[in-house]
Amino acid sequence: GRECGGHIGPRSSFVLWDQAVATLLEQLGDGSGDGYHVLFAGGIHDARSAAAVSALAAPLVARGVKVGVLIGTAYLFTLEAVSAGAIVPGFQGEAIECATTTVIETSPGHAIRVAPTPAVDEFRARRRELEAAGLTPREVASELERLNLGRLRIASKGLTRGDGAELMALSDDEQHRRGLYMVGQVAAMRGEAVTIRELHCGIAAAATVLPADRSEPVALVDPKRTAIAVIGMSALLPGASDVEQYWENILNGVDSVTEVPTERWDPAVYFDPDSQRKGGDRTYSKWGGFLAPIIFDPLAYGIPPRSLRTIEPVHLLALEAVGQALADAGYAERPFNRERTAVVFGAGGGSSDLSNAFGFRGMMSHFVSQRPDLPPADELLERLGDVLPEWCEDTFPGVLINVIAGRVANRFNFGGANFTVDAACASSLAAVDAAVKELRLGHCDVAVVGGADTTQDIFSYLLFANSHVLSPRGRCRPFDEGADGIAISEGVAAVVLKRVEDAERDGDRIYAIIRGIAASSDGRALGLTAPNYEGQRRAVEQAYLRAEVSPQTVELVEAHGTGTAVGDRTEVEALASVYAAAGAATGQVAIGSVKSNIGHTKCAAGLASLVKTARALHDRVLPPTLQIERVNRKAGFGSNPFYPNTEARPWLHALANEPRRAAVSAFGFGGTNFHCVLEEYDRDYLPRPAALKTRSSELLVWQAADRATLRGELTAL
Repeated sequence: GRECGGHIGPRSSFVLWDQAVATLLEQLGDGSGDGYHVLFAGGIHDARSAAAVSALAAPLVARGVKVGVLIGTAYLFTLEAVSAGAIVPGFQGEAIECATTTVIETSPGHAIRVAPTPAVDEFRARRRELEAAGLTPREVASELERLNLGRLRIASKGLTRGDGAELMALSDDEQHRRGLYMVGQVAAMRGEAVTIRELHCGIAAAATVLPADRSEPVALVDPKRTAIAVIGMSALLPGASDVEQYWENILNGVDSVTEVPTERWDPAVYFDPDSQRKGGDRTYSKWGGFLAPIIFDPLAYGIPPRSLRTIEPVHLLALEAVGQALADAGYAERPFNRERTAVVFGAGGGSSDLSNAFGFRGMMSHFVSQRPDLPPADELLERLGDVLPEWCEDTFPGVLINVIAGRVANRFNFGGANFTVDAACASSLAAVDAAVKELRLGHCDVAVVGGADTTQDIFSYLLFANSHVLSPRGRCRPFDEGADGIAISEGVAAVVLKRVEDAERDGDRIYAIIRGIAASSDGRALGLTAPNYEGQRRAVEQAYLRAEVSPQTVELVEAHGTGTAVGDRTEVEALASVYAAAGAATGQVAIGSVKSNIGHTKCAAGLASLVKTARALHDRVLPPTLQIERVNRKAGFGSNPFYPNTEARPWLHALANEPRRAAVSAFGFGGTNFHCVLEEYDRDYLPRPAALKTRSSELLVWQAADRATLRGELTAL
C-alpha cells in the first residue's frame, strides 16, 4: 500500500486488502479455501496492525485459507538486522529518529516513500532545475532516476562505487548526506530497537489477544435517537432535469409554471374560465408545472425498447431519478451493500395518461353497449387503434403505481424492503418517515426514498377544478394576500439516506441530517380536504419531541404552503402556536414554499421541499419564495415567529452552540400531516462547493500600484 517504504502506488493497504479478500471470496464461491496461502503486507508492525489483518481476513480463515503477514519496515528496528549485516547502524539510526516520511516522484506514477534526509532536498532541488531548464517530463524522469541510482545501497550498506567497478565505504556523514532511506510510514510509529523474537511475539501473540482485550459490550442505542444522513439527491421537476438546475432555479427566482402543453391535453377543448362557477367537464385553469423531455436509455436499465409503450412513464422517471441520486451520493459505480438497501416511494393519487388510455379501451364496450344508437365498440376501437395502446403481458405491471418501488429494486438489484406509500400530497414525506424507521431499526443500511407524480392529464385537472382548489390565475401564491388556489404540477425526486455514523465511516458527503419526523391525522374534522389546525399542530409537536430539539432553534421552515388562503393561514397558525410556546422570537424564522416556483407536485411535493431544504442547510442559504406581492396579514406575520423570505440571502447563524436547523411540512387530503426536522451537518471534512455552479455574473478583483499599471495589466489579459 501507499504507506509502505520504497516504490508505492496510489492506494493504501486497507483498500487493497479489502479488495483482495472480496476477490478471493468471489473466486472461491461455495468451495473450500484449502490449498490457498495468503500473505498480507504493508504497515504491519505491532499488535494493533496485526489485529486489523486478523479481523479483515476472518472470512478467508473461515473458508480454510492459510493467512500470514509479511513484515517490512519493522525489521529495520531489529537488533539482528544490524548484527547480521543486513543494514548498517546508520540506517537503523535514521529509522529510529524518523518522525515522519515523505514521498518523492521521478515521474507521474513513480513514487518512492523515504525518510526526509539531505538526499531528498537534493532530489527536489535538482527536479526544479531540470524543469526550469525546459526538459521534457521523460528527460526529467531519466535524470532523476540517474541521480537516485545507488542511493539505497549507500543508506543500507554504506557503500558506493568508485571510479571503477569496485565498491568503496563511505563515512557516516557521507552516508547520511547521500543515502536514500526507503522506509514506510511505520518508522514514524516506532522509536526503539527490539529483537526479532520480541517483534514477532508482539505481532503474533497480540493479534489474537488484542481483539478480545479491547472488545467492549455494545451499548444499546435508542433507535429514536439515531440521526439519519441525506447523502444523495435528485430532482426531475418543472424547469429542472437535475438537482443542480433545480437549486439554481430556486435561488434565481425562476417561475417554472407554464400553460399546459397541447400534447398533454388541448386547452382549446377543455379550458373555460367560466367553469369555476358552473363546473362540469371543463377546467378554469390551464396552467401547471411540466417536465421537459428527458432522454431515457431503456437498455441501461435492462428494459427492451418495445416494452416502453406499455410502461407508465412515471416508472421510467423513477429509475432515472434513483440513478441520479445514487450518482450524486457517489455510488454510481462505487460498490455498496445492495442486499441491505431498501426502496420506499411516495406515489399514487390516481392514474396517469397510459393507464387512463387502457381504462378507456377496457370500459368503452361497457358504455357503448348501453347506447344502441352508437356504432359497435369494435368499430370504434378500430377507428381509435392508432391512438390507444395495445394490451400485452407488460401492461399490468406497467401501469400499476404501487409497483414503482419494486421496479426500482428489481433494476438496481436492491435486496431490502421495497414498497410504495400513498398519503396523497404528503406521500413522499410519508416515504421518508417509513425509510427513517427502516434505518433506525437496523432493517437496512441504505434507504432510497422517492416521490413521484405525473398525473397531469385532463382527468386530474377536472377533479381539482370541480373541487374548486385551482388558482384561476395559474400560480401558487403562498402567504400572499391574493392567494387564490393551487397550480398542479408533475415531478419525480429521490434521496439516498444512511445512518450518520455509517455515512461518516464511508466518507459520504452529507447534505443534512434528519433529526426527527412525525405524522398525525386530523381525526373527525370538517371534511376530508379541509385543513385542520389541531391535526397539524400535533404533527409539529411530535416531530420536535422525537428530534429532541426545541423549535426555538429552527431558522427556516419549508411549509406545505399551497397558496390557498385558508390553508396557508391554518398552517402558519399551527406552526406559530408550537414555536411561540417554545420561546421563538417574533420574526425569527424564515418561511417559504417551493410551490411558488414549480407549482404543487402532489405526491412528490414533500421530497421537492426536502431537497430544497437540505441544499439550503448545506449551502447555508435562505432561499426565496416567489409570487408574494402583499403579505397575508391574516396569517399573523409581524406578530408571530415567522416572516416570508422573498429573496436569497446568506444564512447568517445567530444561535450559539446550536447548528442550523430547518423543518419541512407536507399535508395530504384525508387529514394526514407530516413534519420533518432537519439539521446542518457541521463535521464535514470535504470542501463545500459554491452555492451556484453557474452564475449570471462574477466579481473579479485586480490590484496594482496605480491606475495606469492596472489598465496595462487588464489590457494584457
